[in-house]
Amino acid sequence: MAHVQGQSILHDLAALDTGTGVQRDTVECKIILKPDVADKLVSEPDLKVMIFCASEPISHFSKVDVTFPHQVEIKVNLDEVKANLRGLKNRAGSTRPADITNLLRKRAHYENSMTLTYALTHKKFYFVVNLVRQHSVEELVAKLKSGKTISKDQVIREMASKAQDSDVQAIGSIISLKCPLSTLRIDLPCRSTVCAHNQCFDASSFLQLQEQAPTWTCPVCNKTVSFEALEIDLYVDDILRSTPKSIDQVTVEPDGKWSRIAEHNPSPRPKHDGSSDDEDLIEIKDPLRVTAVKHEVANGSISMRTPPTSSREQSATSSVPPPSIGTKRSVSAVIDLTSDDDEEEIRRHLKKPATPAYPTTPDYVSPGIGRTQPAGNGLNSFGPYSGNLSTKPNYIQRGYPHR
Repeated sequence: MAHVQGQSILHDLAALDTGTGVQRDTVECKIILKPDVADKLVSEPDLKVMIFCASEPISHFSKVDVTFPHQVEIKVNLDEVKANLRGLKNRAGSTRPADITNLLRKRAHYENSMTLTYALTHKKFYFVVNLVRQHSVEELVAKLKSGKTISKDQVIREMASKAQDSDVQAIGSIISLKCPLSTLRIDLPCRSTVCAHNQCFDASSFLQLQEQAPTWTCPVCNKTVSFEALEIDLYVDDILRSTPKSIDQVTVEPDGKWSRIAEHNPSPRPKHDGSSDDEDLIEIKDPLRVTAVKHEVANGSISMRTPPTSSREQSATSSVPPPSIGTKRSVSAVIDLTSDDDEEEIRRHLKKPATPAYPTTPDYVSPGIGRTQPAGNGLNSFGPYSGNLSTKPNYIQRGYPHR
């Protein structure tokens, strides 16, 4: 809520005398509405009756901070006023005046009773009841739009003037397009004429904050500002209109030229060449051999401990001789069994023993043919797969002579 000037309803300025700091003191007064005031309160909802209190004399010719005693209770027609009368901690002037409009009997010449009970104070306070007109945030924003503005050329001239100062080295600066109060993108860029920075804040967010806690300080430099000193910055407004909503800040050069800040693109991860970590994994294209290895792992006959780097390098460079018939094959390769497919394969083979797809004897006598199929180098050659065969002795099919 902006600074307002209202009509005093009380004819004399009332005062809360200095207390002892311990006892409770009470001040009583009567609020009598004139006929025209009573009619306006009924017909115009934006008119409010508020209590202003300060530790200095209140007059129309000076501005003082609204401050109530630390311990105070206000009642109007025996109804307690529900309002925050303390404001922000250690922030003088952040207290709002007490609104008592809804507690008054809005009838002409009616004596509305008001009592103020206070304690724990060693200072003298003054209070007055005023009839004020409350302006909404939307009305104040519209007033700012139709009022004075900071032109784009004026901002560029100020930047150029600062850049010509020989005592100051002018460099590019960053202007954020987010409001420091709401952290959202600025809709209407606003700043005070008493401030020397180009950083703006959102006018609507600033006025909403003053409605809740009227500190009236710049959120960028903390200087005391007033509503009359707020103006719209057309230079920042032009930047906001020329950039997409995804841009949060821009770089402004000393001559007034601005540019977008390059978005940070993370460097792509280098492609894995398989020269380091892939040494720990060996691809086996033989399904039958993998099945046999998994059987041995399930039976606990193979230790899956990763060998040292030196032994891995030696085994990788040396040639592995082909397995021979009659000797049990040893598995010296490190096999990755951490994938889900391998685990499912192991569980499936544990539940149901695998049945060999082809005969597993070195020599096999085909029924009805009467001749032996050579085993070759010990690998089954009946299908598209090849695998090591077991070392069972040759046998003769019953009913056929062995050649």
